[in-house]
Amino acid sequence: MRAIQVARFGIEHLQVQDLPDPSPAPGEVLIATDAATINPADLGIVTGSAASRFPPGAVAPYTPGWDLAGRVLACGDGVDTALAGSRVVGFTIWFVTGRGTQASLVTLPAGNVVVAPDGLPAAQLTTIGLNGLTAWRGLTDLNPAGSDTVVITGATGGVGGFAVELAAARGLTVIAVVRERDRDEALALGASAAVAAEEGDLGAAVRKVAPGGADAVLDTASLGATALSPVRDGGRYVTVTQVPSPERDISVARAFGRMDHEGLTTLVAMASSGRLHTPVAAEFGVAEARRVYDYASTWRGRGRVVLTF
Repeated sequence: MRAIQVARFGIEHLQVQDLPDPSPAPGEVLIATDAATINPADLGIVTGSAASRFPPGAVAPYTPGWDLAGRVLACGDGVDTALAGSRVVGFTIWFVTGRGTQASLVTLPAGNVVVAPDGLPAAQLTTIGLNGLTAWRGLTDLNPAGSDTVVITGATGGVGGFAVELAAARGLTVIAVVRERDRDEALALGASAAVAAEEGDLGAAVRKVAPGGADAVLDTASLGATALSPVRDGGRYVTVTQVPSPERDISVARAFGRMDHEGLTTLVAMASSGRLHTPVAAEFGVAEARRVYDYASTWRGRGRVVLTF
């Protein structure tokens, strides 16, 4: 198989190596990878900026990657052989397992894959994993009721865009916080209203739309304490990065992307039916590994950068 290898930190040291083909252990499936996303966390693995979060005992060379789309080639003992030949989306928590998906053959626990219908290209399917599951976990941790008003910051970003669509699908009133130029995109994703980040006073801007303040905020833009200002007293705040100190009896928490079979199944179904947008900014073949990581290191749009195999 071919795999991206990180023996020394730095994009300039990235290599694509031919390695022995893996075999699925009991409870695992072997997947032929069609596409794998380059996530910001992968840049942290490659450059070493995330080295403090590597799992204990992780030893170079590392293969980065959190998510993939491909087909099951073989099933390990204890796995339903009916999965063989299925088109799937898979996910791994690299900072826990150290097992990456940026390889032409990947083994994953059977519980970490979801069957995907034909139709949506693999490059789009692979964008769902880390970002989609982070958005799913953030909303789950917020635990909003159907009548709640939820503010989502970074609402057209990789996580925020999915969060808007998931929240809107639940019937929540969504107020998107975006740059002025992204207002129309946020509304197209399902937000009920959009507030421009350039307005400055986020609390005041949100209260023009929701006078009593929002019931909850999902902060995907790392605004920290600034994003507490739109929340009503006793409301809820979840971030995907650093948690600010609580105030006004607002509960605060941090959400991590993790495997959730129900969540990934829902995300795949929504994407396959066109209810979840899965934009791809660029696709590169695995032979262009250094070029794709250079590109991803400067890309700031919502669409994901994808490796194909």
